[in-house]
Parts: sequence; structure tokens; C-alpha cells
Amino acid sequence: MSRRPPRVALLVESSRHYGRGVLRGVAQYAHVHGPWSLYTQERQLHSGIPDWLKDWRGDGVIARIENRRAARALLRLKCPVVDVLGTISFPDIPGFDTDAEAVARLAADFFLRAGFRHFAYCGYRGIPFSDRREAAFLKEMAGHGQRVRVFSSTPINWPDHIQAMEQHGLSAEAALADWIEAQPRPLAIFACNDIRAQQLLNVCRERNLPVPESAAIMGVDNDDVLCNLCDPPLTSIEPDTERIGYRAAGLLDRWMNGEAPPPGITQIPPARIVERASTDAVPIEDPTMVKAVRFIRDNINQGIAVKDVLGHVGRSRTDLEQRFRRWLKTTIRAEIQRRRMDRARWLLARTDLNLEHVAAGAGFGSASHLCRVFQQRFGQTPAAYRAECKIRQ
Repeated sequence: MSRRPPRVALLVESSRHYGRGVLRGVAQYAHVHGPWSLYTQERQLHSGIPDWLKDWRGDGVIARIENRRAARALLRLKCPVVDVLGTISFPDIPGFDTDAEAVARLAADFFLRAGFRHFAYCGYRGIPFSDRREAAFLKEMAGHGQRVRVFSSTPINWPDHIQAMEQHGLSAEAALADWIEAQPRPLAIFACNDIRAQQLLNVCRERNLPVPESAAIMGVDNDDVLCNLCDPPLTSIEPDTERIGYRAAGLLDRWMNGEAPPPGITQIPPARIVERASTDAVPIEDPTMVKAVRFIRDNINQGIAVKDVLGHVGRSRTDLEQRFRRWLKTTIRAEIQRRRMDRARWLLARTDLNLEHVAAGAGFGSASHLCRVFQQRFGQTPAAYRAECKIRQ
């Protein structure tokens, strides 16, 4: 007699991009290693433990667990439980979370490479993921000798779920607007998530602060709908949610088959930064450098070289190289190469162009040249990178 498929309950919100990504990752694992009988329902992050689960007889649970009350209720089911929120480390419940330090490194590197000199963080004090990202961003920027200005709204009576905390941020918009107006500009602002970043964009519009010229804003989650509802569209860090879901399903599978799970929370690095107009600024107090950087950015698909940049700005190589080292801590050639690779990755992720057309669109002379440089830079082929991106979509 064949063994019945494992019964797995999925208490993961489908109302948000993050949760849907986790669910896709679980589905991928179940399709490859199943079959599983999956039990789920339409829910939000703070929906709580559904009534049907109390009498459910299953083999495992994957859940986004917001508090200890929910954790205790799930443990009473007497089956393996895996957390994919990572807000709190629960005894007897292994978990997965997006690595706050890796997120902070991506944001810091982006803003530093862009040439910003003033930095800020905006979050929700008391929400663990926001506090962790704040601490990581401050630490990362301190390592570069940079100060970070911080704004965090704190309600008097702190609710016990994240969405209520986020909505409370709306009541602090006046204080947030006053804070932004008091900061030096141009200001690079790293927001704890896309919802906080959207609130920042609204405040800037109401106070007539142009984005990204006065304030460049970056969020986290890369909720495509929300990011494109923003004006200007929001640059955001994309967590590797499908990898989180896949890894969580694999851990649960092994646990259901008798293998003891590792304790604590496993940190998963984010996938990438998706650039949009909210950070498309050249915040450099040197007109020659602004002219050079804009020329590189606007002509990267033309196969430009260092000599073309020199000719455009009318400066000697020695002079311009010194300016690049002062403002961007890099060379002209390295900046051209970085922009080419960014463009190539965008085309690979967002289009179905063949490699010859991707190479041409990113300013490479041939597909073989693109493949060689891409492999050296990222340790994988363009085709492998594109396949990863397709999985995440």
C-alpha cells in the first residue's frame, strides 16, 4: 500500500508580494519532490490562526509567525512547524529571513557608488526587521566613515502586527516632512520597506521636494505593483523570497522524514536591486563629473570608451581620473564597465532578447565578450542569471 502524500498547511499571506514569492518557492519544491497535499486560504499577514487548523490532522506547517501567541498555537498541533517571517526566534521552530546585513550592504554600495554624501534611514521603531535593517545600515555606512540620519515613528500603544504599525506611519507624516526638510541635500534615503518608501515619496511631493534631485529613495521588497504606483517609480531591493520558500519546504520535508532541523533563523541574501526613477540622480557637486557620469549613463549602449568620455567633457585623462577617484572612488573605465554590466543584467532579467542583442544593448562588441566578462564578474553565465530571474518572476 502506497504512503499518502504529506499534508502541509501554508499560513502565508497571499496579499503581499513577499508572501506570494514564498508560496511560489514552496510550490516549486512540492512539484519537484512531492506530491504534497497543500492546505491554504486567502489571508493577510495578521490573519491569525484559522479555525479549521484546530481540528486539522496534518504532517507539517509553513507559516509567517508574527508573535509568540501564534507560535504556541502552532506548536500545539504536535507536528513540524517552519517560520518564514523570521521576526522572532522561537524555541522549537526553525525559521528563514531575508539577511538584513546583506540588504544594508546592497543599499550602501548603491548610494556610495552613485556619489551621495548625505545618508538617511527611515523605518518603524520596534518592528524587528526594520530595527535590524537600521542597525545594519548604520554599521555598514560607519565602516565607510559616513554618518546616517535616522527617522523612526513610534506610537504610544504599539499594536501587535506589522500592517497596523505601517499604517500608523501615516499619522507621522507631518513630523516626517519636517525632518526631511531639515536634512542636507541631496539626501540618499534607505527605507525599511516599500510601504515606508511610498510614504516618503508622498511627503516629498507635498513639500515640493523633487525626487530624486533633492532626495533619492530606496525601499525593500520590490512589490512591482506598489513600486510602479509610486511617483516617481520606486527603486527597491528584491528579497529572494522564492529561495526562502524553497529552502523552508526542503527543511520541512527532511524534518517530516525524521531528520532533526537546525535551530534558529537561517538568513537568505536578497536577490538584487531593481532600479527605477526614485534614485536616478547624479548627486555630485562637480559639473564636470555630472557631465561625465550622465554621458556614460545615457550612452552605455553605444560601446563608448574612456576616450569618448574625455572628448565629451573636454578634460585630460589625468584630470578626469582624479575627479572620478575623488567622487566615486573608482576609475572611468571601471564605471563604464559597471554600467554595462548593470544594463546587461537588466536586459537579461526584463526582456527575451537573445545574447547578441543583449550584448549590443549593453555596449559590448559581441555576445562572447559579454559572456566572458559576465562570468568573471558574477561567477555564472548570462543564461544562468536569466534562468534565475525567470524563476523569481
